[in-house]
Amino acid sequence: MGLFKRTPKTPPVDPAEVAELRRQIEELNARLHAVTSVDGDHARRLDELDGKVISLGARVTQVGTEVTHQLGELSGDIDKLGARTDEIASTIGDLPEQVEAVRSDQARLANEQARYEIRFSQDLAEVADIAMKKR
Repeated sequence: MGLFKRTPKTPPVDPAEVAELRRQIEELNARLHAVTSVDGDHARRLDELDGKVISLGARVTQVGTEVTHQLGELSGDIDKLGARTDEIASTIGDLPEQVEAVRSDQARLANEQARYEIRFSQDLAEVADIAMKKR
């Protein structure tokens, strides 16, 4: 062989070192696969949870709208009852017991409306807390 056609001398490779490197690579591949599959499972669960939270939010909005409409109707009924009470009181001056009964019913309905509003606000706050904790 001439001066320019030299082949570089490669150091000998120990087969035990090659086997150890292959074992380490296989171990790292197994670890990587385990981490990837766990993350994939978590991602799937998070997607499911997001779907449930969105569904729950839509349902809370729907129920809130329905309750608001019902409270509006109840408020209108209370106003009509108040107007009727005044009308009865001016027309029939000699029936104070009936007028007082109507007034007490009006007060009871107003208290019931206030209780419904307070409870509804508390329920919405609880649902919001639950939704935020699950996220």
